[in-house]
Amino acid sequence: MTSGLSSEGPVYFCDRNLGKKFPHRLRELGLLVKAHDELFQPDTPDEIWIPQVCAQGWVILTLDARIRYRPGEKASLHLHGAKVILFTQPKKAGPDWLLALAKEFTEAQGNVLRFLQRTPPPFVARFHVNPEKRGSKRHRLVLLSL
Repeated sequence: MTSGLSSEGPVYFCDRNLGKKFPHRLRELGLLVKAHDELFQPDTPDEIWIPQVCAQGWVILTLDARIRYRPGEKASLHLHGAKVILFTQPKKAGPDWLLALAKEFTEAQGNVLRFLQRTPPPFVARFHVNPEKRGSKRHRLVLLSL
């Protein structure tokens, strides 16, 4: 298994539920990104792509809050040492909320990198944005049970 870190930082794998604009925006903002549909068929089951993504050491980004509960995916995340960052859709999501989230996630890279360095896989963490705070206190990752 490789670390998934390049000299520029981690490689993020965007699950297909994040669409095409989200990974494109992350790339525009300078992150290293692989998108699901660039590497796999759209209907590829999670149990197939998870081992391949984890073998590269990539960090999985997803909106799929159920990934840690479905038995096949859960077993695959454990077995292959997955690093998963879960995003949640806001209650009042505007049309470009995912693009705004991409910007927030990019701005949070200091916090994200510290979290990745100190948290051994496998893990699932929820990414939170507190719009009332500034700087490093605006973003946090919360470890979830897997």
